[in-house]
Amino acid sequence: MPVTHAVDAPTWQLPGTLFTGLASPSRGDSSEVAVWRVRMQAGTPATAHSVTRTEIFVAVAGTAEVRIAGKTDTLEPGDTLVVPAHTEFELSAPGHEDFEAVVCLPVGGQAAMPGSEPMTPPWTE
Repeated sequence: MPVTHAVDAPTWQLPGTLFTGLASPSRGDSSEVAVWRVRMQAGTPATAHSVTRTEIFVAVAGTAEVRIAGKTDTLEPGDTLVVPAHTEFELSAPGHEDFEAVVCLPVGGQAAMPGSEPMTPPWTE
């Protein structure tokens, strides 16, 4: 059965941010879409980056600030952020509680920091 139990989900950590893999090709449970949960610790600053395919965030806890296309907005539980391909954006958790979201990216999508070559995040492989 294609169920990933939370205790079995792989995790990756960057400063202030935890990624939990929910579905991806390398785990044999998804060939079209990579899905993960991201948790940003309160106070985590923004990191500018872009993606090569449309990325979708669905906020589930806390509050985040997003800067995209010259505009700043807030994400709260239940809100959805759709990041178009090749659009630089920043996401931060400036509040007093952690921000969590479920994120989807088509398989093959990559991320790039400004001035860097695109790379495939391990939670999407």
